[in-house]
Amino acid sequence: MSRTRIHIYLGNDRNRVKKAAKLRGVSISQLTQAALIAFLDADIDKREALVLRRFDRLSRQMNKLERDFSVISETLALFIQYQLAIAPPIPLSNQAAAKAQARERFTHFIGRVARRMAEGKSLISDVVDEISPNETDFFKIDLERE
Repeated sequence: MSRTRIHIYLGNDRNRVKKAAKLRGVSISQLTQAALIAFLDADIDKREALVLRRFDRLSRQMNKLERDFSVISETLALFIQYQLAIAPPIPLSNQAAAKAQARERFTHFIGRVARRMAEGKSLISDVVDEISPNETDFFKIDLERE
């Protein structure tokens, strides 16, 4: 290992450094080298901590997306199953009119979805807000029972 000589000025901390080196049984050079390495590595640790916090945040967001996707998938599957179970077959003579009405309803449906998305509304967040307890639910007093 090649070593390069540098000079540092300690000021009033000179005696403190000497005592610390003596207490640890190392030279002042070894102590200052270890301190410099620890100081420089602290920046790496801070960056790693920032990256880990970011990964944690992304993980929580992915979990929320997964939950939302599961709710959407299950809702759609149940809706389709229900519709297929209750919808009677359409006679051939009425199929053209039924298709025209279906196109009109679908256009209305897509417009409604577009409006909700433009307003930033989400049915899933509405449902979660509706079924999740809020702070007032925990502190309600049943005055009628008393």
